This record gives sequence, structure tokens and C-alpha cells, in this order.
Amino acid sequence: MCKSTPQAAGKTGAAAMIRALVVDIDGTLSDETRVLCPSAIQTLRELRRQKIPVVLCTGNTHCFTRTVSVLLGTPRIFIAESGGVLSYSEDEMDILADLGVCEDAFRKLSAEFPMEKYNSARYRFTDIALQRTFDAKAADRRAQELGLPVEIIDTTYAIHIKDKRVDKGTGLVRIAGRMKIDLSEFAAIGDSNGDIPMYRLAGFRASVANATDSLKEISDYVAKAEYGNGFAEIVSYMKEKGMLWADR
Repeated sequence: MCKSTPQAAGKTGAAAMIRALVVDIDGTLSDETRVLCPSAIQTLRELRRQKIPVVLCTGNTHCFTRTVSVLLGTPRIFIAESGGVLSYSEDEMDILADLGVCEDAFRKLSAEFPMEKYNSARYRFTDIALQRTFDAKAADRRAQELGLPVEIIDTTYAIHIKDKRVDKGTGLVRIAGRMKIDLSEFAAIGDSNGDIPMYRLAGFRASVANATDSLKEISDYVAKAEYGNGFAEIVSYMKEKGMLWADR
């Protein structure tokens, strides 16, 4: 079961017109054990009935994200591997990052840090997911000292070595262009620092209560509830404020 906390709501911005949502999965739709929250599933069903598209945006693999989109009834247009892989439909996707630079960084950095790959490596096209067994910030600093063209981010569920040229923000720009929806008409909802690039572009930004402090600081609204319950609360707030296109 997903938990709720009495955390106070964050700052709220001016009402925006929202035509689509871009939403993280782990820790945002699911709980700390990565189980999808019933309230989040019900909220996604309501958004589907209202014909408000939800773009899943995750650090997880393409095959994982596609499966989740099928189960949740969200479009086959989504962002995977933190912007490294984009899906535009069941038949079309883009691979935008270079796995080779990540493999090279792993070889060099694993000599200094206790890095252990997740077994999902065989499903990944553009980045490397690692167990949270080392200091990601220290490893990222070392990568910059070595001049490696990668970024190391901690999503609170895994640590990723990723190509610096892509992130959730660069993915959102391409997806928004394909959908012909202005970036200002997207609401971004997430929980970790990996979501910051898409927050900087979206017209409305909201975080669940378990989000990092850095993400909360740039949010227009912070839910009182954690995980999927927080996602449901955020969508309810948007409806109350008349922010969703379908409610206009």
C-alpha cells in the first residue's frame, strides 16, 4: 500500500492551460517497492477518459516502459533511458545517445568506485544502470575531472551513467514537437533530480511528497501524499484549479 504523509503543500504558480502530462514512473506512480499505486492507476484511467495524454518519462528501459504503457493505457509515445530512447508509436523510435561512451566511462570509473550493473543491462540501448553501492556525486565529479562525456545521476532507485547530450528535457522537446503541443502546455510530475530537466521546460511542475528537496524547490505544487497517492492528489489539484484542457 502506498503511504501518505502530512507534509505541507508547496508553492503554487499561476493557473496554466495543460493539454498533456509528462510523468515519471518509479516513485511517482509506484511506491518505494516499485508497485503501482491503485490511486495512480484510477487517476490515469480518468485522464484517458478525458483524452488528456500522459507521456511516461523514465530512466528505465524501452521494453519496460512500453509494457507499463500497455498496462496503464497510456500512449505508445514515451521517453525511456532518461531521454536516450524515444518512442513515437508502436512502430517508431529514436535512439539518441551513445552507449559506447557510457561503457568507456564504466570501465574507467569502476576501477575507482564499487560499481555493479543491474541485470537489465541487456535490455538497455543508451545508458548503464548501477546498484546504489557508491557515491554518485563523487563519481560524477571524477567523470568530469577525466573529461568523460557522461553524467552520473541517482534516481533513488538506481544510479545511471548516461550520455551528457540527452536528458528528460531533450526528450520532452522532441516528444512535444511530435505531438504538436507547446512545452508550456505540459505538466511535469516526478520525484527525483533526474526529472529536473523536464521541469525546467514544462508549464506546470508538481512533485510527490517523497521527492528530493531540489525538485520540490522548483515545483509549483508539492503534494502532501507520497508516491502514487501524491500523483492522484496533484491531478485532483489541477482539476480543482481548472488547469486541464478537458475541464475548460
